Amino acid sequence: MTAQQTKWTGELDLTVFHNGRKSVARDIFFEKALKVMRPIYLNGSTIPTFYIVNVGGGYLDGDRYRMNFDVEENAAVTLTSQGATKIYKTLEDHVEQYQTFNIGENAYLEYVGDPIIAYEHANFFQHNHFNLSSTGSIFYTDILTPGYSSEDSDFSYEQLHLINEIYVDDELVVFDNLRLNPAKDAVGGIGYMEDYTHLGSCYFIHPNVTQKMIDRLYEVMKAAAQDLDCRFAISQLPTHGFNIRILARKTQVIERLLGQVQDQVVKDMFDREAPFLRKY
Repeated sequence: MTAQQTKWTGELDLTVFHNGRKSVARDIFFEKALKVMRPIYLNGSTIPTFYIVNVGGGYLDGDRYRMNFDVEENAAVTLTSQGATKIYKTLEDHVEQYQTFNIGENAYLEYVGDPIIAYEHANFFQHNHFNLSSTGSIFYTDILTPGYSSEDSDFSYEQLHLINEIYVDDELVVFDNLRLNPAKDAVGGIGYMEDYTHLGSCYFIHPNVTQKMIDRLYEVMKAAAQDLDCRFAISQLPTHGFNIRILARKTQVIERLLGQVQDQVVKDMFDREAPFLRKY
């Protein structure tokens, strides 16, 4: 299905550039079920924070969404959702979402979204395409959460299929193809969710990521997870970065660990505090 053939349920385009004093937005476009709120500069920061809103309150059967974010040279931006991405039952079709992130020289994009909640009979496909320059950097997270089921089942959704493609200077460095299909696979068992129900993922790419930093971050997470019911792992990427996976039984556990990661990363790499994305 091409972009010309697709009737989008919601579209969003956003460009951020650095004006010599701070990062600011331009070329903002959104329509239908997607919108973005006016930027907030938290704690006097020079980095704008944008809240992405689905005005329909959830994703429905046959919905199609497209978002594009351009972060130009020396600019930085923080993106988050206003609330959870709720995927309701899709009995006749499925939901698709396409997100493209273009990161220029010395630019930084931070995307910390609320959980993706898949309800009974939900079928969701998401394709993220990251294009980075060699000096660009990203911090990206997502959390997969099972929603309400009439049979009180942990895996009542039809399918969750997420693809992350990451390119650095037009070279493919990561292709992450995650598919959870309870109807065909024993997703709760070994090799999948390992008796857990919630899955968190994180990508961080930055020119100064080293194995020493990854080892230090592992110790931070190990200490934070000591009294939590979860499992986690960190993998060094073939480029300058790492990927984290977290298995848990509660969204709050994953959010807590990813918050620790974000705090440490922002402190180490940018010598500042991570923004508090208050929503409630």
